[in-house]
Parts: sequence; C-alpha cells; structure tokens
Amino acid sequence: MKIRYQLIVVGSSLAVACGASTPVTPSAAAAAAAGSSAFVGTWVPNIAIDSCTGSHACIALDSTWFVLRLAAEGSRIRGSGYVGGTSMDVDGSVDPTGDLVITSPSTSAFSLDELRLRTGSTGLTGTLRYRSEPMTVQGHITSARRGPLEPTQLNAQGTWQGNSVVRSCTFIGLTACPLPNRIFRLSLAQSGATVSGNLDLDFTERFRIPVRGQLTASTLTLEGTASRLDFGNTLQLRLIAWTSHTDAFGRMTGTYTLEQELIQTNYRSSTHYESELQDVYMLPDWFQSSSVTRHR
Repeated sequence: MKIRYQLIVVGSSLAVACGASTPVTPSAAAAAAAGSSAFVGTWVPNIAIDSCTGSHACIALDSTWFVLRLAAEGSRIRGSGYVGGTSMDVDGSVDPTGDLVITSPSTSAFSLDELRLRTGSTGLTGTLRYRSEPMTVQGHITSARRGPLEPTQLNAQGTWQGNSVVRSCTFIGLTACPLPNRIFRLSLAQSGATVSGNLDLDFTERFRIPVRGQLTASTLTLEGTASRLDFGNTLQLRLIAWTSHTDAFGRMTGTYTLEQELIQTNYRSSTHYESELQDVYMLPDWFQSSSVTRHR
C-alpha cells in the first residue's frame, strides 16, 4: 500500500510540472485500508449488558465477553466471531466516522443485529446487539484485549469449546437416547504433528476423556478411553473416532463417535453416539473463560 501511495505522489509532481493545478490525494480505498488495519488481530472485548429481553435466562446472563478474529482484505475486514456461544463469519468496513461496522449472515437461531467498533486513546469501544433465540441482548464494550492472529490451521494447541449435535444414537438398557446434544471443551497440547490433551464432555472431570492424535494439513484425528467410579457405579467412555478440520480463523468442524457405558451391580446400559461438531471455537491462549454460555 505504501508503494501505491508513492506512485501517486510522483504522478502529482509531474502533473504540476506540466501546469496542472489540481492536487492528487491518496485514494479513498487506500485511506479505508489504512483505517481497517487498526482492527486486525484477535480481540476479546468485555461488554456491559444494557438490556436483555425474551427469556427468564436474562437474569443469569453471563455472556459478558465475545471473541473476534479479524484480517484485512483490501479495504474490508473479514474473519470470524464467537458471540453468545455461536460461531460465525464476519465481514466489515470502516464508515466515514471511522467506525468498523461488522455484519454476519443470520440464521433462524441467531442474528448479529449490530456490531460497531472504534479505536482511540482509550482502546476499543463500541456497541453490540444480537438475537440468540429466544433472547435479544444489547450492550456496550467496556474494555478489550488484543493479540495476534494465531495459525490455527497449522496448530491445534489451545482450548476449543462448542457444542455437538447427535446425528445417530443407538442404546441398550435405556428407553431413549439420553442426550440430543452436549457442550464440550477440548484442551490440547501439540508437539510436531502429535496432539494430546483432554476432552471434557460437560466441563467437569466426570466426563473427561484423555485423548491423543495427529494434526495433518488442518485435519485433526483423536481417540481415547476413560473409566472411573461414578456414584458407586463404573462409567466407561470410549472416543472411537474424531475427525475435524480447523480453519484460519479459529473454527473447527467435523464429527466424532462416542460410546458410553454405565455398569451397575445388577444393571448395565450403553449408548453409541454419532455426533457433529457445532459452533466450535478456539479461545485465545491469553484468555480463558470459566464457563460456556449457551442461550438455546
């Protein structure tokens, strides 16, 4: 962008030498690109809730932060966001006032109705309004932390959190599939292409599975087993297969196969899950949330 500006200046000088009287200034696109660069990076803004309507869950709303991963693409900004437990594509541009106005495709369950950001001497400020069925939340940014964009396609190390939706379920000793979906947290360390860590299927150690696998060309494969006493019974968990894909903006898609068995003195039940990952997002390593907020 600097080279383009220098060429414009040289052209202006030649025009003046030939008698032209109109000065040539940097293009609007160049100015917009310079403005958008102030927003590039990984951000975790903290928000104060101004209003929350549509659900009694508003009383205990703890979604006081969200995550943005933003990269410049010409004069625009593109990337990903993680708001209210939902992962999304984001796209934005800097308006004439210097605000970055961000939009995202809406779904039946979630819409990003407003997200305006500005930078200044006090850091990042702005406003946010979103609908996460059945709630509508509005707030303003009180502070924000910023870090570089991480190479999440090449390195899966860190904490991933999200949801999984059961696509197929078979069971023995039960009358129905116990869980249609389950939130989880996946904490990984990576050395070379080898990854290891823990898969927590309810954010407690009760459903923790130590896992090990490989990351090859943004494809993550995992497996693992766990067995522990659970209120006097034996709980066995087997992650038979996990195949997922990471992208450049901290998101993960894929599927896993899980078997869960509960062994009691005179009773045994088992469930086989085929699940699809949903809204899985990597938290920056310099920020760790104490909980996942889901308003569904």
